[in-house]
Amino acid sequence: MVESKKKFINSEGWKKLCIFEIVAMISLCETKEVVIEKGPKESFGICIVRGEVKGSKLTGIFIKDIISGTPAHRCGDLKVGDRILSINDNDVRHATEQVFISFIKDAGLKINLKIERIDQPTTKTSNDSAPTENGFAFTNGETPTNNSSAAPGSDESDDEDTRDMTGRTMSAAGYEIDRASAGNVKFSNAEKAADTEQEDEFGYTAKKIRKRYGALGKVIRTHAMRPPNTDLGIALAGHKDRKKMACLIAGVNPNGIAKGADLKPGDEVLEVNGYVLQERCHLNASGVFKKLTTEKIVFIVLRREPKNNVLAVPPVTHFPPEIDETENLFQTYKNCKAVQVQKAGSSLGIMIIEGKHAEVGAGIFISDIQAGSNAELAGLRVGDMILAVNKDVVVDSKYDDVAALLKRAQGVVNLVICCLKTEEEIKKEEEKKKQEEEEKRKKREREEEERKKPVDPATAVIEPNKKTLIEIKPEKKPLGCMVVGGKNNYVTTGCVITNIYADGVFANDKRLQVFDQILDLNGDPVKASEMTTLKVYQLFHLPYEKLTLTVWRNDPPEIETLSIDVNKKSGKDLGLALVENPKGVMISEIISAGCADIEGKMQRGDIISKINGESLENTPLAISNAFFRQATGKINFEVIRPKPTARN
Repeated sequence: MVESKKKFINSEGWKKLCIFEIVAMISLCETKEVVIEKGPKESFGICIVRGEVKGSKLTGIFIKDIISGTPAHRCGDLKVGDRILSINDNDVRHATEQVFISFIKDAGLKINLKIERIDQPTTKTSNDSAPTENGFAFTNGETPTNNSSAAPGSDESDDEDTRDMTGRTMSAAGYEIDRASAGNVKFSNAEKAADTEQEDEFGYTAKKIRKRYGALGKVIRTHAMRPPNTDLGIALAGHKDRKKMACLIAGVNPNGIAKGADLKPGDEVLEVNGYVLQERCHLNASGVFKKLTTEKIVFIVLRREPKNNVLAVPPVTHFPPEIDETENLFQTYKNCKAVQVQKAGSSLGIMIIEGKHAEVGAGIFISDIQAGSNAELAGLRVGDMILAVNKDVVVDSKYDDVAALLKRAQGVVNLVICCLKTEEEIKKEEEKKKQEEEEKRKKREREEEERKKPVDPATAVIEPNKKTLIEIKPEKKPLGCMVVGGKNNYVTTGCVITNIYADGVFANDKRLQVFDQILDLNGDPVKASEMTTLKVYQLFHLPYEKLTLTVWRNDPPEIETLSIDVNKKSGKDLGLALVENPKGVMISEIISAGCADIEGKMQRGDIISKINGESLENTPLAISNAFFRQATGKINFEVIRPKPTARN
């Protein structure tokens, strides 16, 4: 608010001013331009009010509040009480709040405001402290008065509505409404206590509507019940003054859905279901009506006297029995067809997308179809373009509008579809699809037959997560493996391979891998929980002419990773014999009386993957041995050890 050192004039002081003083005072104002930019999810942060300066005829849109932390606050060029002359070169000196809010909505992320800041001179009067109801200028810290001021005795702090009125909010019943809707009007404490009416779905009560629109004249709330897939049966028109925007009822079909509502030609639609249509183009309002998904349609209309009629066209009295705009689609688009789809619950079984096609241009296309749905049974295909929904033509419509129509539709939904593929192309695709499905079926049958055939253990492939019987002919040569497991071993639940040596029988066979679990050997179960570690070890170091193994390969491998500390004393060796392993190095032997043997935390077959944080995976054995020799004092090892599930 423009600062003033003193309250200006009272009724006595006013009489003492000469006309020259008044003219001089009015001319003392500052005009400036302010640019405000915001982020995609921010509001500009200004709250406005239509009002007038006390005691004068100066009216307009004034800044009522600036929300802290918003772009308007951060720019530092605006003050409460500034009069807004224009926004983005649109003159708003005589505009209503709704017109200004519509400019804000259309502005995007940047607005250019031209503001007027009144600067009042200090004028001495015989009674400086008297009220300034008849004065011209503002008092210090005072805001312009709203035309719809609170009743005497009400709490003015409760009345103060500094909310951002752009965008959408939710009513108490959970319906989305405009922030500027009558359903979102702010009441003082006294007004709340006086309003005993229960709010409807969109937050409306008679008192809230009266507060929001009562100054306009006779305002009526009425409603119509619209069954699914039907039109309201109303004709809309604009204001006869082309400079003014309005959504006016031009006619009501006597046989239509809205015939029972209290609507008359010339009524101006201020709101419908929480959407504010005041001072909006009637063409845009048609899109709003199409978006409505509820069966109940609530109108708030302003009814003027016949002499004040502002309807741009004569009242519509003749309505054709039915206008089917979809008929032209069949002449405009090739391969058009009408399709009826029975809606199952709330879904048609299709997904849509807004896109563009080289032949037909932009539109709404079917992007996916639920298998076995009514949409698929009706012959809809991915790629089809939707031209109409229940006689509502949706060519050039946006995704949200078409999605709302499909959501609102119930029962049998009539669609007009443009098939972008010819019948011949569709037939070829269907034949190709049948051939592919037949080939897949035959392949499954062949695979099933192969599974049923006895598998030759000599060539059987080890498959993950299942038992596999394999046969190997060692011819009394070393198997070349290291296994862990036994009742006196850290691994007691199974026998697991932890290393396969190059040039051994297992390596040459190329089927077994590290971490494979051996369930039985030559038909005898390998029960690690009942056998000593030495006995298990000896089973794989005997000479075999022929060997059968039942193998389980778990995916992922059943292992645990341990962190083990060993203290290497001066003059003592770790006492570990190591061999290369895909995961690091494996302990092939623990030397008696060595540091590792004394600690007793590791065992033969353990895989060391790290030493003091250094990874040994894919490291040559010579380099790994160097790490072990150089390590002194407390040495940390990361050890991988099998942890198999006990299996029969």
